[in-house]
Amino acid sequence: MPETLTAELMAALELGDAAVDIPRLARIARIAAAASGHDDDAAATAFIAGYAAGLAEGTGQAGFERAHRASLRGIEAFLGRAVTADRSTP
Repeated sequence: MPETLTAELMAALELGDAAVDIPRLARIARIAAAASGHDDDAAATAFIAGYAAGLAEGTGQAGFERAHRASLRGIEAFLGRAVTADRSTP
């Protein structure tokens, strides 16, 4: 997604100055799709990352930036385990 489209989408959704790590999120989404073999998992992974961050922020667990970073770290850890498990299965 081009930088301008991302910025326009965030403005349309009134997300203000939320600092979203788009390149990292895109990389994670591509890894999820490659690990599962299903392209739909890229979109689902991006949605889950945003949902987890929004839920953490909405319940007062963390501010958005911290919640966003934590959701990406959690997904990266999960995918690392999933990819490692797939490689170790004969």
